[in-house]
Amino acid sequence: MSSAVRNRMQLHQQNIQSVFAEVFNHQPISRIEISRNLALNKSTVSALYRDLKDQGYVEELGEGDASNVGGRKPVLLAVNRKYGYTMNFDFGYRHLHVMQNNLSGDVLSYKQVNVKGLTLKQILPLIDAELENISANDHSSHGLLGISFAIHGTVDHNKVTYSPFLDMSQVDLEDYYTQKFQVPVLLENEANVSAVYERDFNKANEQLSNMVTISIHRGIGAGLIIHQSLHRGIHGEAGEIGRSVSIDGNWDGEPRKVEDYCSEDAIITQIQDQKHADNMTREDVVRLFKADDQVTKSALTGFVRNVAGIIYNVANNFDPDVIFLNSPLIEALPELKPQIESFYAQMAPSIRVPIKLTKNSHYATLLGGCALVTREVLGMEDAKLNFGAQTVVL
Repeated sequence: MSSAVRNRMQLHQQNIQSVFAEVFNHQPISRIEISRNLALNKSTVSALYRDLKDQGYVEELGEGDASNVGGRKPVLLAVNRKYGYTMNFDFGYRHLHVMQNNLSGDVLSYKQVNVKGLTLKQILPLIDAELENISANDHSSHGLLGISFAIHGTVDHNKVTYSPFLDMSQVDLEDYYTQKFQVPVLLENEANVSAVYERDFNKANEQLSNMVTISIHRGIGAGLIIHQSLHRGIHGEAGEIGRSVSIDGNWDGEPRKVEDYCSEDAIITQIQDQKHADNMTREDVVRLFKADDQVTKSALTGFVRNVAGIIYNVANNFDPDVIFLNSPLIEALPELKPQIESFYAQMAPSIRVPIKLTKNSHYATLLGGCALVTREVLGMEDAKLNFGAQTVVL
């Protein structure tokens, strides 16, 4: 193949992806609008659209409004929501979170499966059952397109390298599900997919270049978006702030990690020990706080101070446009956010990075995983795709 032919093919593919991105980001949209936005002539756009339609990626919704000068009404185009679906999973402590999304990222179904106390090998049949049940009831043209897994640990080149809460060393998830379903299988750190969720599903963030999402669950991690791209680090360990150690010198044996005293689990354990209780949950902490329980309020004051300190350190290290907090506990007690901001302001009196709460924190990892695996399916990993243009009903 000559270089001229190869260059023409590359240009054609780039143009096809550009047209598809316009449909994806602005649907419903007409070919005239696409032509105007991309500065391509209408005949070129029509030819590229036919290619996309022949491949099943787009569909016609009907006619839009005519222009002010009259003429034919334009045909409106959209992503074909019946093309296929992705399956997205998050290995929570008590539950396996399961979400099915179409090619646009719309949520088709969501459920939780109780997995508390189960090993990964015991969880696999439950995942298989979910995949088989969805497949049996699917009426899309291409079926399952890809699978994503949010991992509460570190991932390097699609392999789990560290998983403190669930032993994942005995099963290669990528290999197991790739062989079983012959689709792309993506594993990613849960803080990273939370950061991708903010980039891809939150239209208000599309002009921001650098963002950090601090994820506070059983552990603590940070997802880094730098120049609109996910930054993983050489070994997939960028943002592992929960494993940062105290440097105050007050070590009794092993050095204390940040997540040993500031994660949601650490706070629940602290309150549980002081109240001589057993098996407390986040819901118990919320209930006690609202009941003005002093043990709980004191523990959460310490939590608030520590979170403010984490934000201060992250802001100094990365100087992002914004910092998001992905914390179900703070989402359940939104009155903690102003307290965090107040302590942070005391630490950083001059320049402060805006702090925002991640909305729908329970779903952020699943939607972020959906965005990543959908990009891989489309071969558009680096394209600007605004999943937030879609209507997501949870």
